[in-house]
Amino acid sequence: MKEKIKFISGYGYLLLAYLLMPLTWLNYRQQLWLGRQLGLLLLRLDKRSRNIATTNINIAFANLSKEEKTQLLRDNFIATGISALEGISLLSPFRKRLLSRLHSIQGLEALHQSINSGDSVLLLFPHLTSVYFAGYLLIKKAALTCAIQYNPPRNSVIARTMQKKLETCVYPAFNREHLQRIVSYLRKPNILWYAPDLDLGRKRSLFINFFNFPAATSVVTHFLAAKTGAKVFTIAFYRDEAGQYDIELQPLSGFGEGPVEADLQRLNQRIEDIVRPKPEQYLWQYKRYNTRPEGEEKVYKKVIK
Repeated sequence: MKEKIKFISGYGYLLLAYLLMPLTWLNYRQQLWLGRQLGLLLLRLDKRSRNIATTNINIAFANLSKEEKTQLLRDNFIATGISALEGISLLSPFRKRLLSRLHSIQGLEALHQSINSGDSVLLLFPHLTSVYFAGYLLIKKAALTCAIQYNPPRNSVIARTMQKKLETCVYPAFNREHLQRIVSYLRKPNILWYAPDLDLGRKRSLFINFFNFPAATSVVTHFLAAKTGAKVFTIAFYRDEAGQYDIELQPLSGFGEGPVEADLQRLNQRIEDIVRPKPEQYLWQYKRYNTRPEGEEKVYKKVIK
């Protein structure tokens, strides 16, 4: 019965997304207003996400005043609402017109140099709220052919739809169970889009500071670079008030060649450097600090309904 409910709810979410699609045909100023309202609605109604984001902000920005934390939380949900509308626009058959939203790409020459040299490339995308939209802009504008490793949603209907849509831009689409296939893929001169800031649990992680607080940081990123010799690039992407995107690619030189702990420290520091200019655009609704060292209490409290 539970699976049946999930199946029906999956189609319900998809129907809602397609019903909202005409909103993405409005001019950006109107979309921006609607995205803000959607984000503020989520802030009021989604108690679970609000609780997670509040906990994360309290941990990562302990030095901010109560008022500043409250404002960052509000701005974060607004950014999430805007990004949700952008995500719906990717379902549109007219999505190529979205390429006009790309303002600049920095560091593309270094990426092309690695590709032209016959190297495999690991593109590390932190979990900013607009990760799929900005990824679409980069892949299409730079004419990149690459694969993706992602964690599919638990809802099977949404997962199948998401995979089909992803594979119109990136192929193949790996999940976390495909580690050996990913290694084989990167041993050839291929490009993989990979998220390094996931909590994969204690077995696959080391506890490395992320915004001055220990976070379970996946060792798989280091393993892939060390095992395949892939060149590693981090990608930052920022949306300005006009809805234009600036994308920055930066090599993480020598990643995979040194001690795993030192590499993960460098990686988390790089992600912090990416997040700090526009912290509201990071996905603070994700339980980044969920896995704790032995003996430590959980940081996320249950929400009282």
